[in-house]
Amino acid sequence: MIKGLYKYKVSDLEAGVHTFDLYVNGEKTSTATAIIRPFCLNSKLVKYLDSKGRYRFFPFNDLWQLSKRVNVIGEKGYFVTSTQTGQSDSRVIGYEQNKVLSLTAEEVSPIELEKLFEIYDSPRVYLYVGSGTDEEKDWIIVRVTGDNIGRTRKQRNTKVSINIELPTGYAVSEI
Repeated sequence: MIKGLYKYKVSDLEAGVHTFDLYVNGEKTSTATAIIRPFCLNSKLVKYLDSKGRYRFFPFNDLWQLSKRVNVIGEKGYFVTSTQTGQSDSRVIGYEQNKVLSLTAEEVSPIELEKLFEIYDSPRVYLYVGSGTDEEKDWIIVRVTGDNIGRTRKQRNTKVSINIELPTGYAVSEI
């Protein structure tokens, strides 16, 4: 058997379960199954590296929420010369912005939940920010937190909610 890395990319599949046989030098080496979920406009797509070194993709519905935590990165002091015209003895230099996307997926099957469970300790999680292409520039590296559930008691379809921490941004108003 030849050792190395093999990439196999399939796109534009219909929703449902698809099975692929993987061949090396004409010999079947393994079988992969792809579960394709329906994807609607304004959904959020997440890609993560699983424990076997494969990238997995998972769509979250369009009912997402964006929130922002803002911290002051510094202030600049000013000498007040008049109590009538002086507005403040300091001004904010800028802000550090931490944005968090709250994502939800409905009707996640037990099999999907088992695979999605690996997102919580994946060394690489990406959020799709592109507009139709699949290039490196279309993905940003993010951090994920959530309920960390990988199996439900009753083994039924369930709802999964995660939080995506976007890269820190800065709004500098004065230098």
